[in-house]
Amino acid sequence: MYLPLHNVSGRKYFIRIPVTKLGFFTVSLPLFAFITCVLLTMYKDFENANHTHCKVPNIFPSISASIGNYEPQSTIWKTAIYVHAPVRFFIIYLRWEYYRSVILEDCIIVVKMAVFLNILENFALLGLTHWTSSQNYPYHEVCFKTFIGASIIYMFFTCMMLTKYRRRPNITSLEMHSLKLKWRSFFVNVGSFAFAAYFFLRHNRLCEPYVYSMFGFSEYIVVISNITFHLTTVYDLQVRFVYFSKRGIATE
Repeated sequence: MYLPLHNVSGRKYFIRIPVTKLGFFTVSLPLFAFITCVLLTMYKDFENANHTHCKVPNIFPSISASIGNYEPQSTIWKTAIYVHAPVRFFIIYLRWEYYRSVILEDCIIVVKMAVFLNILENFALLGLTHWTSSQNYPYHEVCFKTFIGASIIYMFFTCMMLTKYRRRPNITSLEMHSLKLKWRSFFVNVGSFAFAAYFFLRHNRLCEPYVYSMFGFSEYIVVISNITFHLTTVYDLQVRFVYFSKRGIATE
């Protein structure tokens, strides 16, 4: 692998992929799988997925039940995550290059921490996918907590870096749009996670009808806001194309 390579357009390559399409792929595949799994679970496994120890009526299954407890939902989710994971790690590299180009050199330690948290978030997602709550709950719980913690802190670090520590004070309208979308996604993510925790604890304590459904719905918003945050990458990256050639992978 050789990264980056300039003037690659003058060289021979097999495939040229716009980075914007690569970015959309990394978010659309898990989003499509997530929606498909939830809808399939509500259609064919509704009673089992919404059954809890409280034995009260619910309408929305939890994400863990939707993606890990039934087939073909489990296979759909695992396939989507495993297929898009290498591309997602490659996008992290492109983000690293972007951060280094726009953030002040004095704040490089914050950039490194943000990138590390992003990597940790992705490994935790793989762990969540591999160890389901029904089969390996202790591992699943650790991966879930790691994923939530790493993703929230990463989003906050990224928003702060791009708001306070840019090399140049003036930013383009596209960069401003991307930053606003990041902040909104971050606040929605934190808020929805707080609601999810509240509804989960309330369900376990009071066993009220549909409270577990509100927990599941809050989980959905956590996932969607996380995906939206990562979608903003397509507005930030200065790399235009990824090339596949005999020498490996190159960017330009």
